[in-house]
Amino acid sequence: MTIKTIYSALISLAVLGLSACSTEVNNEQSQVINPETSSTRAFTLTPKNSPQTRTEVIISDHTYWTAGDRLIAYNITNPQGYDQVTAADSGIHTKFKGDIHWKEGDELALFYPFRYNTKETPMGIVPLGLKENTIIVDGKPVTGHQNGTMSNFKYFDYMWGKLKNIQTDGHSAWDDFLMDKQYCFIRLNIIYNGKPVTGLTQVTIKDIYTEGDFNLSTGQLTYTNKGEMTVTADKPLDYFDILLLPDAHLRASFIIHTKSGYTFNATMEREYNYVKGKYYTYTITVKDPDPFIPIDGVKWGKYNLQYEPTEHQNGWVEGYRLAKNAWDYFYTNNDPFNLYPEFLPRAFNCVAFDHFRWGNIAYAHNYSHDAMRYYSTYTGNIQGQQLNNCYGDLAYYASKGDWKLPTTNDFRKLMAKTGEYLGYYVDNGNVVVGVLFDPTVPENLKGKVLDKNGRVIGRTNQTNAIYVGDYRKENCTRMKHFTKEDIDKGVFLPCAGAYTEYNDGAPRLQRPSAQALYWTSDGKPCDYRLATAFSAYYMTNGCFFPGTVSGCRSTNNPKWSMYSIRPVYAK
Repeated sequence: MTIKTIYSALISLAVLGLSACSTEVNNEQSQVINPETSSTRAFTLTPKNSPQTRTEVIISDHTYWTAGDRLIAYNITNPQGYDQVTAADSGIHTKFKGDIHWKEGDELALFYPFRYNTKETPMGIVPLGLKENTIIVDGKPVTGHQNGTMSNFKYFDYMWGKLKNIQTDGHSAWDDFLMDKQYCFIRLNIIYNGKPVTGLTQVTIKDIYTEGDFNLSTGQLTYTNKGEMTVTADKPLDYFDILLLPDAHLRASFIIHTKSGYTFNATMEREYNYVKGKYYTYTITVKDPDPFIPIDGVKWGKYNLQYEPTEHQNGWVEGYRLAKNAWDYFYTNNDPFNLYPEFLPRAFNCVAFDHFRWGNIAYAHNYSHDAMRYYSTYTGNIQGQQLNNCYGDLAYYASKGDWKLPTTNDFRKLMAKTGEYLGYYVDNGNVVVGVLFDPTVPENLKGKVLDKNGRVIGRTNQTNAIYVGDYRKENCTRMKHFTKEDIDKGVFLPCAGAYTEYNDGAPRLQRPSAQALYWTSDGKPCDYRLATAFSAYYMTNGCFFPGTVSGCRSTNNPKWSMYSIRPVYAK
C-alpha cells in the first residue's frame, strides 16, 4: 500500500450551541419539592421500565433524554455522599425520581451521567476523561470509547447544573431545571486537491486536555497536563466528530488516516478559545506539497532518487521514483558504528537499489561486478544531458526531464546559504546519521557548522574533522537528534553509504548511516575516470567530517563507485 504524507493548515470555523434541559429555564432558580422533615427526600414520579440507554446527543436540538438515564445529585450545602435520580420518561422534557439528602434552603448540584469514579478524589470532585468512560446501562457498567461519530458521545455527555434556594410547598416532584454541557466538539472535514476526502479511519489529535477533575460545587474543571488521543472509527467515515474538553489556548495537531492509505497532517495555525457547549467545524484543505525547497535560486529535492522494480509512477521511467521520506534509503543500517552491515540480495539487477554509477543510465541500478565498467567517460558537465538512453544525467532521464543532477556550484551555494547541522534521525529503530542544511537559521550562522544547540563549531565546505562524540550518549554528544519538523525545514542528506567493492559473493554497502556520498554532474576535466562528489563522514572515534565538495578527494571519485543522488528540480 502506498503511504503519502501531506501537510497543511486548518481553515474555516463554524460554531453551534449545545444544551440540555427538562423545561428550559435558568439553571439557578428556585425549585418546589416535598416539605418532609427527614434528611432523605423521596421523589414520587412513576418510573418506566428498567434503564435502557444513555442520553442521545443531538446537535441541532436540545438533549433527548432516555428513560433510565441517571444523574448525580450532590448536596453542596451539606455534603453526604452522592445520590442519584433517574429519568422516568424519554424525550426532550422529562422528569426524574430518586432519593436525595436535602433540607429547605440547601443548594444542590446535578451532574450527568451518574458514574463510578475511576480514581480516588475528594468528595464533590468527579474525574472526567475523553479516551474512555464507564457508564451505567441497564443497571450495569458499560465502557465506551470515541469512534468518530456522535453516537458514542453518549459515553462522555458530561452535563452539570445547580438548584438553588429550594423551597417547600407540599409538592413532591422536581421539574424545570437546566444543565449545561461541559464539553465541546469538532467535526473534521478534509478537502484534498479540491475534492472531499472520504473513507477516514483514524484521527490522532495532539496537544489537548484528555483528563480533568470536575468540581460539582463550582462547575470548574481542573486539568492534568496536555496529551494526545487516538480515535479509531468502527467503519470508514466521511468526517470525524471528536468530543473535547474546553481549552482557552487550543492549538491542536492532527494526524488523519484514510482507508486508501493516505495520511494527512495538520496543525492549527494559531491558538483558539474552545468553550464548553459549542460545536466547531473545521475544514482542512490540503494539496500535494512541493517536493523541493528553494535555496539561493536552486530548487533542491527533499528526497533521494530510488529504483524499485515494482514502482510505476506517472512522469517517471518504470521503476524510478523519489524516496518517500528525506531519511529513506534502501538497506538501512541500524548502527552507524557497525562496519559489517547485512549482505545485499544477489539478484543484482532486479531488486530495489538507490546507489548509482556516474553518468550511467542503461545499467544504473545493477550492482553486479560485470556492470562495474558502465559509466560515462565524459569529462565535462552532464546536467540535463543523455546519450541514447545509455549515458548521461540519470535523474533527468528517470524523471523525464523534471529533475536533474546538481552541479558542484549548486552544492557550494547550498552550504553557503544554510546552517549545517550534524545529527541523526531514528526511523523504526534504525539510526540514520546525516547532515541537515537549514536555510531558516539567522544570517550570521549561514555557512557555519552548528552543534545541537545552534552553536558554531566549524565552517561548511571544509575538510577539517570536528569531534562530536558518540551519538548513543545523547547528553554528551554535540550531534543533533533530528525530529521530522527539523528535517522539513531544509535539505537533509542521509549518510546512505556507498557501493564500491563489487563483491558478488558477499555484496554489501560500505558504511551505511556513517558516510554520505552524493554525485554532482561535474566530471573531472583531465581524467575521464573521475568525477566530483559531495561527501560527509562520521567516524567510529566520534569525529565528523562535515559536508564538502572542495576537499582533495571531492574531485577524485571513481565513476564506477555507486553513490546516492539528490536531484534538483529542473523547471
